[in-house]
Amino acid sequence: MVPLQTPNKNPRKPRHDGWTEARKKTFLAVLRESGCVIDACRVAGMSDTSAYRLRERDPEMAALWDEALANGQRGLVAVAHQHAVVGKETIIYRDGEEVERRVVPSDSLMALLIKRGDLGGRIGARTADQVITWEEWQDGVRFDGEGKKIDEREEREAIHKSLDRKLGDMRMKLLARRAKEEERLRELAARAGENGGDDGAG
Repeated sequence: MVPLQTPNKNPRKPRHDGWTEARKKTFLAVLRESGCVIDACRVAGMSDTSAYRLRERDPEMAALWDEALANGQRGLVAVAHQHAVVGKETIIYRDGEEVERRVVPSDSLMALLIKRGDLGGRIGARTADQVITWEEWQDGVRFDGEGKKIDEREEREAIHKSLDRKLGDMRMKLLARRAKEEERLRELAARAGENGGDDGAG
């Protein structure tokens, strides 16, 4: 008969200066947001050396690390794309008061993203229709909301033509309304004149 083993009432607990589950979660959460291992270690209260040691001995942690880092890098590319294409807002103060707001796109970031091929909205290999070259960028080529290449100049011209048509229609309606109003006023004036003439004759 095999003797029953007494369960260990004092299971080994992680050292408080080691990688507890809470510290792992904190590290991965910060890494997912920032894409920076050093920042994630600083917030978790651990050194980057111990973090890489943990990665080497814990395959599950290594997989979660890679996933969090990929998410962080995608987020950084998105922020860089926003600053490069739309621009970063700068608030200018004078004597403690806000006097101006400027939103200026970053040509240097744009050149870097184009060189890396990150304007296609996806990390990895890209085909020609997924990458904007520097020459295309200078010619006004951009990606639309669906990731397709568009020529902003042609789009602007189409918008201007559409606006011109709408303004022309509004102008014609306004002129027609004004002509009707003038005609109505003339008729009223004519009737008033006729009534005045009848009164004089009476």
